Amino acid sequence: MLEELRLLFHLFFVVVVTAYDRPYVQTQTWEVKSPVFAPTPDNYTYEAGKLARLKCEVQNLGKKRVGWRRASAPNPLTIGTMTFVEDDRISVEHPPSTGQWNLMIKRVEIEDAGVYECQVASTARHLRKHVLLVVKEPKIRENEHNIQITGEEFVEQGKKIYLICNATGKEHSPDDLDWFKNGNKLTTEFARKIYIRKFVSLTTKTIVSILEIKNAKLSDAGMYVCRTSDLQITSRRINVLKTNKENVKRGTPKDHSDSNSGRTLFGSCSTSLVLTLISLLTIRYRLEVMVLR
Repeated sequence: MLEELRLLFHLFFVVVVTAYDRPYVQTQTWEVKSPVFAPTPDNYTYEAGKLARLKCEVQNLGKKRVGWRRASAPNPLTIGTMTFVEDDRISVEHPPSTGQWNLMIKRVEIEDAGVYECQVASTARHLRKHVLLVVKEPKIRENEHNIQITGEEFVEQGKKIYLICNATGKEHSPDDLDWFKNGNKLTTEFARKIYIRKFVSLTTKTIVSILEIKNAKLSDAGMYVCRTSDLQITSRRINVLKTNKENVKRGTPKDHSDSNSGRTLFGSCSTSLVLTLISLLTIRYRLEVMVLR
């Protein structure tokens, strides 16, 4: 009897020890979600001069970053909210606590048109979304169009280019006027002797901008555009004439020879007249002497 109890106790001990020695493994599977793009438009069309917004929204981004670049260029435009190009028109719109990473282009230009890429950077893979930007020429509203440029179209080298642009609105003057030369925006630059002044008349609802370029060079020739803040546009082509120092407002070398010939002829006539007068006075003197005798 005692031997049987001892055997049962031994079996119970073996079962208990075996149960405690077996490791308790609880497998938990964590599902890691990959970043995905939320539905946003693939094509955008804007008029030149407007604010272009290219939308990109990413879900499950985690610690990854979103960047923008032009599909035709290897270098990024932005990564996160940082900009990697020297263009103050480009920035990223990222409202807090959202997955939106929208590319913003202020005063969008025709040259900005093309395919852009919104990209999620990851060591494992790159997620890409392509967006097409179309930029159209601004529409000129004929009933609102009241803008003009005045000034000389032909300027001699070394002289001054002086253009006046004035624009009038229906209810109020336009907010601003900008100058462009061959597509590039002009600002006051003392080193290059470029000066821009602006005036606003509340009574006539007119804004006036004066562009002055001193000591005009041949490179200053080109198409000058004046544009209002509401995209009214007018232009004027300026031609800078090359002149020689010996021939500035004095005619051609032939003219010089003609004038010299004229002066020579006039001098010859004057000399002949003087000699004739002297001869007459001499004859008169001799006659008076003869009479006195």
